[in-house]
Amino acid sequence: MRHRVAGRSAGSVGADAVVSASTDTGAATGPAMPHAESGPGGRGLGIVAVLMANVFWSFGGVLGKSTGASGEVLSFWRMWVATAVMLVVCVVMRRVPTWADIRRAAPLGALFGLNICAFFITLEYVSIAVALIIGALTPVVALPIASRFMGEQLNSVKIGCAIVAVGGVVVAVLAAPSTGTGDNAAIGYVWAVGSLLVWVAYLLLSKGVRRQVATVQFMCVMSGAGAVTVSAIVIVVGADLGEVSGTGWWWVVLLALGPGIIGHGLVAWAQPRVDSSVSSLLIQAEPVGASIAAWVFLGERVSFVQGVAMLVVLVALGYLASREAREANLALDEAVT
Repeated sequence: MRHRVAGRSAGSVGADAVVSASTDTGAATGPAMPHAESGPGGRGLGIVAVLMANVFWSFGGVLGKSTGASGEVLSFWRMWVATAVMLVVCVVMRRVPTWADIRRAAPLGALFGLNICAFFITLEYVSIAVALIIGALTPVVALPIASRFMGEQLNSVKIGCAIVAVGGVVVAVLAAPSTGTGDNAAIGYVWAVGSLLVWVAYLLLSKGVRRQVATVQFMCVMSGAGAVTVSAIVIVVGADLGEVSGTGWWWVVLLALGPGIIGHGLVAWAQPRVDSSVSSLLIQAEPVGASIAAWVFLGERVSFVQGVAMLVVLVALGYLASREAREANLALDEAVT
């Protein structure tokens, strides 16, 4: 059975992230996920899922910028569209969240909603470059916490890849052609740091919750709680929800479905299978993908130094992913022999 799991195609991983694997069904009623999911075979698939999530997340900035809406309004519609879709998925698949699921996942949804809103608000005050530089510090914050409080082992490979990946992202962003930071940059820095801290908390805490709540139910509750959280922010700041119109609605829907449901669904599916220290490193491929997407679709220039730095990031993450996958295969062979 484990050989079958390890041999599944990358495409099936993407499908399972949205509709959940059959082994994921019982997670909502039991205290922990089945052992096979967190085993060596599942770890290899989890790595693939996180890498695939980066592809979808890379288009988040392009889609969000195309709507022309403010951070609060964009977050509001993005979260409610995702919630509506996940409710339909839950009903069709007969996987409606239980009260236990809601109690466990709702706090994570609130954190997620705050993170989404804080990130888009950040872009109103500072350049994308600054936001990405601060976001690149995720492994710096997440790795020691995962080691100290979650019992995950840090080795020279993880630490080395973290230094190279974070350094590469910073160089790539700093080397990007300047677009200006706008007024009140200090406010943007505060929002960016807040977004970073909330995102790290979400990543680390959701790993434990995902061992008790199945993927589909988790995504539904998380989206709903996030939507309610963003709605409260919209009410407080008095944002105009009519900012989105015309073709902007298409970009909102694509943002909710692609980077939202599929991208975050892939990560949610992978969390019980991959160490938080590894996933926090692998998602550093997102800024590289975002820069490439902005170059292709928005015409934003990429300098030579920026291109070299992005290549270094991809090489470091590729090495980490291949190393983790190799260890997973070795562990799998030992388990079956």
